[in-house]
Amino acid sequence: MTLHPEELELAQAYDKSRGFEALSAQQVHAIRERGRALHKWFKAHPRSHNLINAVVILSILVADAFSLLGLPGLILAGGRSHDLRWILAAAVAAGCLHGWLMYSLTVLSLHEGAAHNLIFCGTSTVARAGQFIARNLCRLQQAEPDHYSACHMAHHAKFGTEHDSEFLNFVMPRRLWMALLPLGSFANSNDFISHRPPTYTRGRLISAGLSLLYHGIYAYLAYRMYGLAFTLLTMLVLVPHFGFYLDRLRQFTEHNLMPLENQSGARSLGIGFWGLLIGGGPWGQPCHLVHHLAPAIPWYQQIVLHFYLKKLLNERQRAQFLISPFIGFPRLFWRVVQDSRTFARERG
Repeated sequence: MTLHPEELELAQAYDKSRGFEALSAQQVHAIRERGRALHKWFKAHPRSHNLINAVVILSILVADAFSLLGLPGLILAGGRSHDLRWILAAAVAAGCLHGWLMYSLTVLSLHEGAAHNLIFCGTSTVARAGQFIARNLCRLQQAEPDHYSACHMAHHAKFGTEHDSEFLNFVMPRRLWMALLPLGSFANSNDFISHRPPTYTRGRLISAGLSLLYHGIYAYLAYRMYGLAFTLLTMLVLVPHFGFYLDRLRQFTEHNLMPLENQSGARSLGIGFWGLLIGGGPWGQPCHLVHHLAPAIPWYQQIVLHFYLKKLLNERQRAQFLISPFIGFPRLFWRVVQDSRTFARERG
C-alpha cells in the first residue's frame, strides 16, 4: 500500500475539523477486559481452537471444488449445456462463488495466519506444519504472506501515521477506481493494494506459480466438463476480479474518514449480509473495530466481542462505528466517496 503524503495531510485536517465521539476510556477498558477473558479461553483450549479452523479451511476448499465442478452441472442440467444464456448463468454463479470463497480463504490466511499466527496454535510438529500451510494458503490467490505480515504489523504499531504501511484513513476515490480497472490485481501501476509487493519478488513469483497451478487444474477439469466458453468466462473474466473487488471495497471503507488513533479508527461492517460478503465471511474481517482493540483474539471471539461492544455504544457511536442493515454499506460507500471528494476540494 503506497502512502500518498497529500492523503495523510487531508486525514490530519479532516480529523481536526469534525466532531467525533470516540470510545470513552471506560468503554475501551471494558472491551479490553472482555477481550482478555476471551483470550484466556482461547489459550486454554488449543485443540478446540485448532479444530474450528481446520473445519473452516477444509469446508472452504470443499465448497470451492463444488463451486467450479458441481454447481455448474446443476445449473446446466436438463439439456441446457449448449444454450449460451445458461452457460453464462453457470459461469457467473460459479465464478462469483469461487471468487468469494478464495477471497475468504485469502483473508483468513493472510490476516489470521500470516499476520497474527492465530489459525493453529501449538509447538508440535503437526501444529507447526499447520501454521506453515495456513499462512501460505493465500498464495492460491496470488497473495504474498511475508509482505502482508510486515505491512499489517506496521499498521497496528504505527496506525494513522506516515509509517502506517496500510494507511487507509483518507483514500481518494480515484485510487479505488484505478484499482478496479481490468486485471488491477496484477497491474503494478495499482498502488491501492496490500496483499502483495509492487514488484516481482521471489515470494510473489512463488504465489503466482501456485495460483496458476491451482486454477490451471480446475480450468482443465472445467473445460473437460463444461466446455471452452464456460471456462473462459469463469477463469479469465470473473476469477481475477470478483474477490479482488470485494477486498478493495473492504479496505476503502473500514478506516476511511475515521480518526487517526487506533482505539476509534475503524468501522465494523458486522455479520449481516454486507459484512459477510465484503468482510470475507465470519473468519474474515467483518468485526474490524474490535480487532484493533483486541488483536490477540481469533476471528470467532472477535464476533463475541463485537456483540459485547454493540451493547456499550450510544446511538451516535453506533452511527459512527457500525452500519445499518440492508442499505447500510451502499450508504456508507456513497458517503465516503462524496465526503472525501468534497473535503479535498474545499482544502484546495
